[in-house]
Amino acid sequence: MLAFFLLVPIVGSLLFSSRTKGVISVDKEIQANYIQSDKYVVLVFFGYVGCEKVCMPILQNLANLYGSKEFDNIRDKIDIYFINLTPELEITAPKLFAKYFNKDFKGVYLNQKELFKIDRNFGVFFSKSLEDKEELNHTDNIFLLENIAGHLKLKKIYATHPLNKTKITEDIMQMLSSKNTKAEVSHE
Repeated sequence: MLAFFLLVPIVGSLLFSSRTKGVISVDKEIQANYIQSDKYVVLVFFGYVGCEKVCMPILQNLANLYGSKEFDNIRDKIDIYFINLTPELEITAPKLFAKYFNKDFKGVYLNQKELFKIDRNFGVFFSKSLEDKEELNHTDNIFLLENIAGHLKLKKIYATHPLNKTKITEDIMQMLSSKNTKAEVSHE
């Protein structure tokens, strides 16, 4: 029985990745007051401070992507958020954890009440590990949001096993290109 609960996030992630080629397109407005960005593109990852097996490698991959040559011309239009899933730590810990990977990353602390709402907006699964009370089993997807004047819209969900950096970059470039095209049409 214990093995079943430990395998749920892993199997779900693998099925998601294989059935969807690693990305799901969505077009859903969401309420996430804890994301306070002035950037048009927001990438969000949910995890917990100190997670060595899942969160640290994914955040390092995001840091590599964010620091890549492909992001040189668009970096100023993108925010990357790490949302912490464990409310029992210091409020400043998620910010410090995120900034360890890149000084521009945003780390967000959520209290227990706010955590209950994330599954409705993002479909994030998380629960205490039955094997190790210090660990958390959780969904490890990356979420791509469009931010128009503080109104967030979930556009894509990416599997992280493997993380398709090329697809994420292409989708961001397409979003930015579409935004520029819309802006040009509205000025005519």
